[in-house]
Amino acid sequence: MIILLYAAIVLAAITIIGNLMLHKWNAKRLDQRVGERVDAYLTSLEREGVPEPLDAMGSDERREMLIAAARQVKAESDRRFYIAAIGGIVAFFVALGFAIEGAGTRDFVITLAIGAAVIYGVNTVLYRNLRSKLAARGIELERIATQ
Repeated sequence: MIILLYAAIVLAAITIIGNLMLHKWNAKRLDQRVGERVDAYLTSLEREGVPEPLDAMGSDERREMLIAAARQVKAESDRRFYIAAIGGIVAFFVALGFAIEGAGTRDFVITLAIGAAVIYGVNTVLYRNLRSKLAARGIELERIATQ
């Protein structure tokens, strides 16, 4: 059981530190991809027609709003990742505590399943909330998101 504990700590550290390093290294490339996605989205808006909330804006103002929305999407994606990673670590340790104090494997698995359901629910609510905020501004999440 102690090996599982050490393995979880090492994997959590690698995941979080690795993601922070990648985020820093990919910042310039991300800005370039955001600009490309915004240009492609503006081109498709011109072809298909501009939604009503974006129609009153000028071209430069619309571009800046779309860049801000793309950065918001990226920040929200990072937030959901950290919630999942940190929530998974917390769920693991809580499940480990229940396994030690309770009936063993059964309590461990049940607690992990509950933790996974809670994390999934929180991430789903955050995603739908972001989607509705962007839709209110006339922006489609899937078309502006960078991967």
